[in-house]
This record gives sequence, structure tokens and C-alpha cells, in this order.
Amino acid sequence: MPILRRLLFRAVSELTRNPRVRAKVSDVMEHEVKPRAEAAWRRTQPKIEATRDELREIAREADPRKSPRAFAAKVKERFLDRGKET
Repeated sequence: MPILRRLLFRAVSELTRNPRVRAKVSDVMEHEVKPRAEAAWRRTQPKIEATRDELREIAREADPRKSPRAFAAKVKERFLDRGKET
């Protein structure tokens, strides 16, 4: 296994020194990966913010520092049991 690891490390090292490979990687990142990541973020951001707001509301109902068990029960009730209703 160490031989395979060394070969892989050496291959990656050689590729990072190659200007054509670096240019291609930069192009792929800029034109394919970055737009997909931005689109995924735009789709998921509202869901993340809604979940954050729900967790803040639960924390107001049951302070996780004072009563972590009650907080966990509220989180379970709100999020995990929600899937059973549908």
C-alpha cells in the first residue's frame, strides 16, 4: 500500500506542476464546478434558513443550556416526527 500511495502522490505532484493541466483545472472549476455549486446553494439556502429559524424558535421554548433533554425532545418532535405524518 505505501508504494501505491507514493505513486499517487508523485503523479499528483507532477500534474500540479504541469501548466496545461493547471489551466484545464482552472477552466473546469470556473465554467462547470462553480456555477453548479452556486445553483445548489441558491436552491438550499432557503431551506437552511428556515431550519435555522425553527431551531431558534425551539431554543426560545426550551433553553438547550438549561434543559438539553427538553430541547432535544422538541427538536425530535418538530423534525423527526414530521416525516411520519406525510
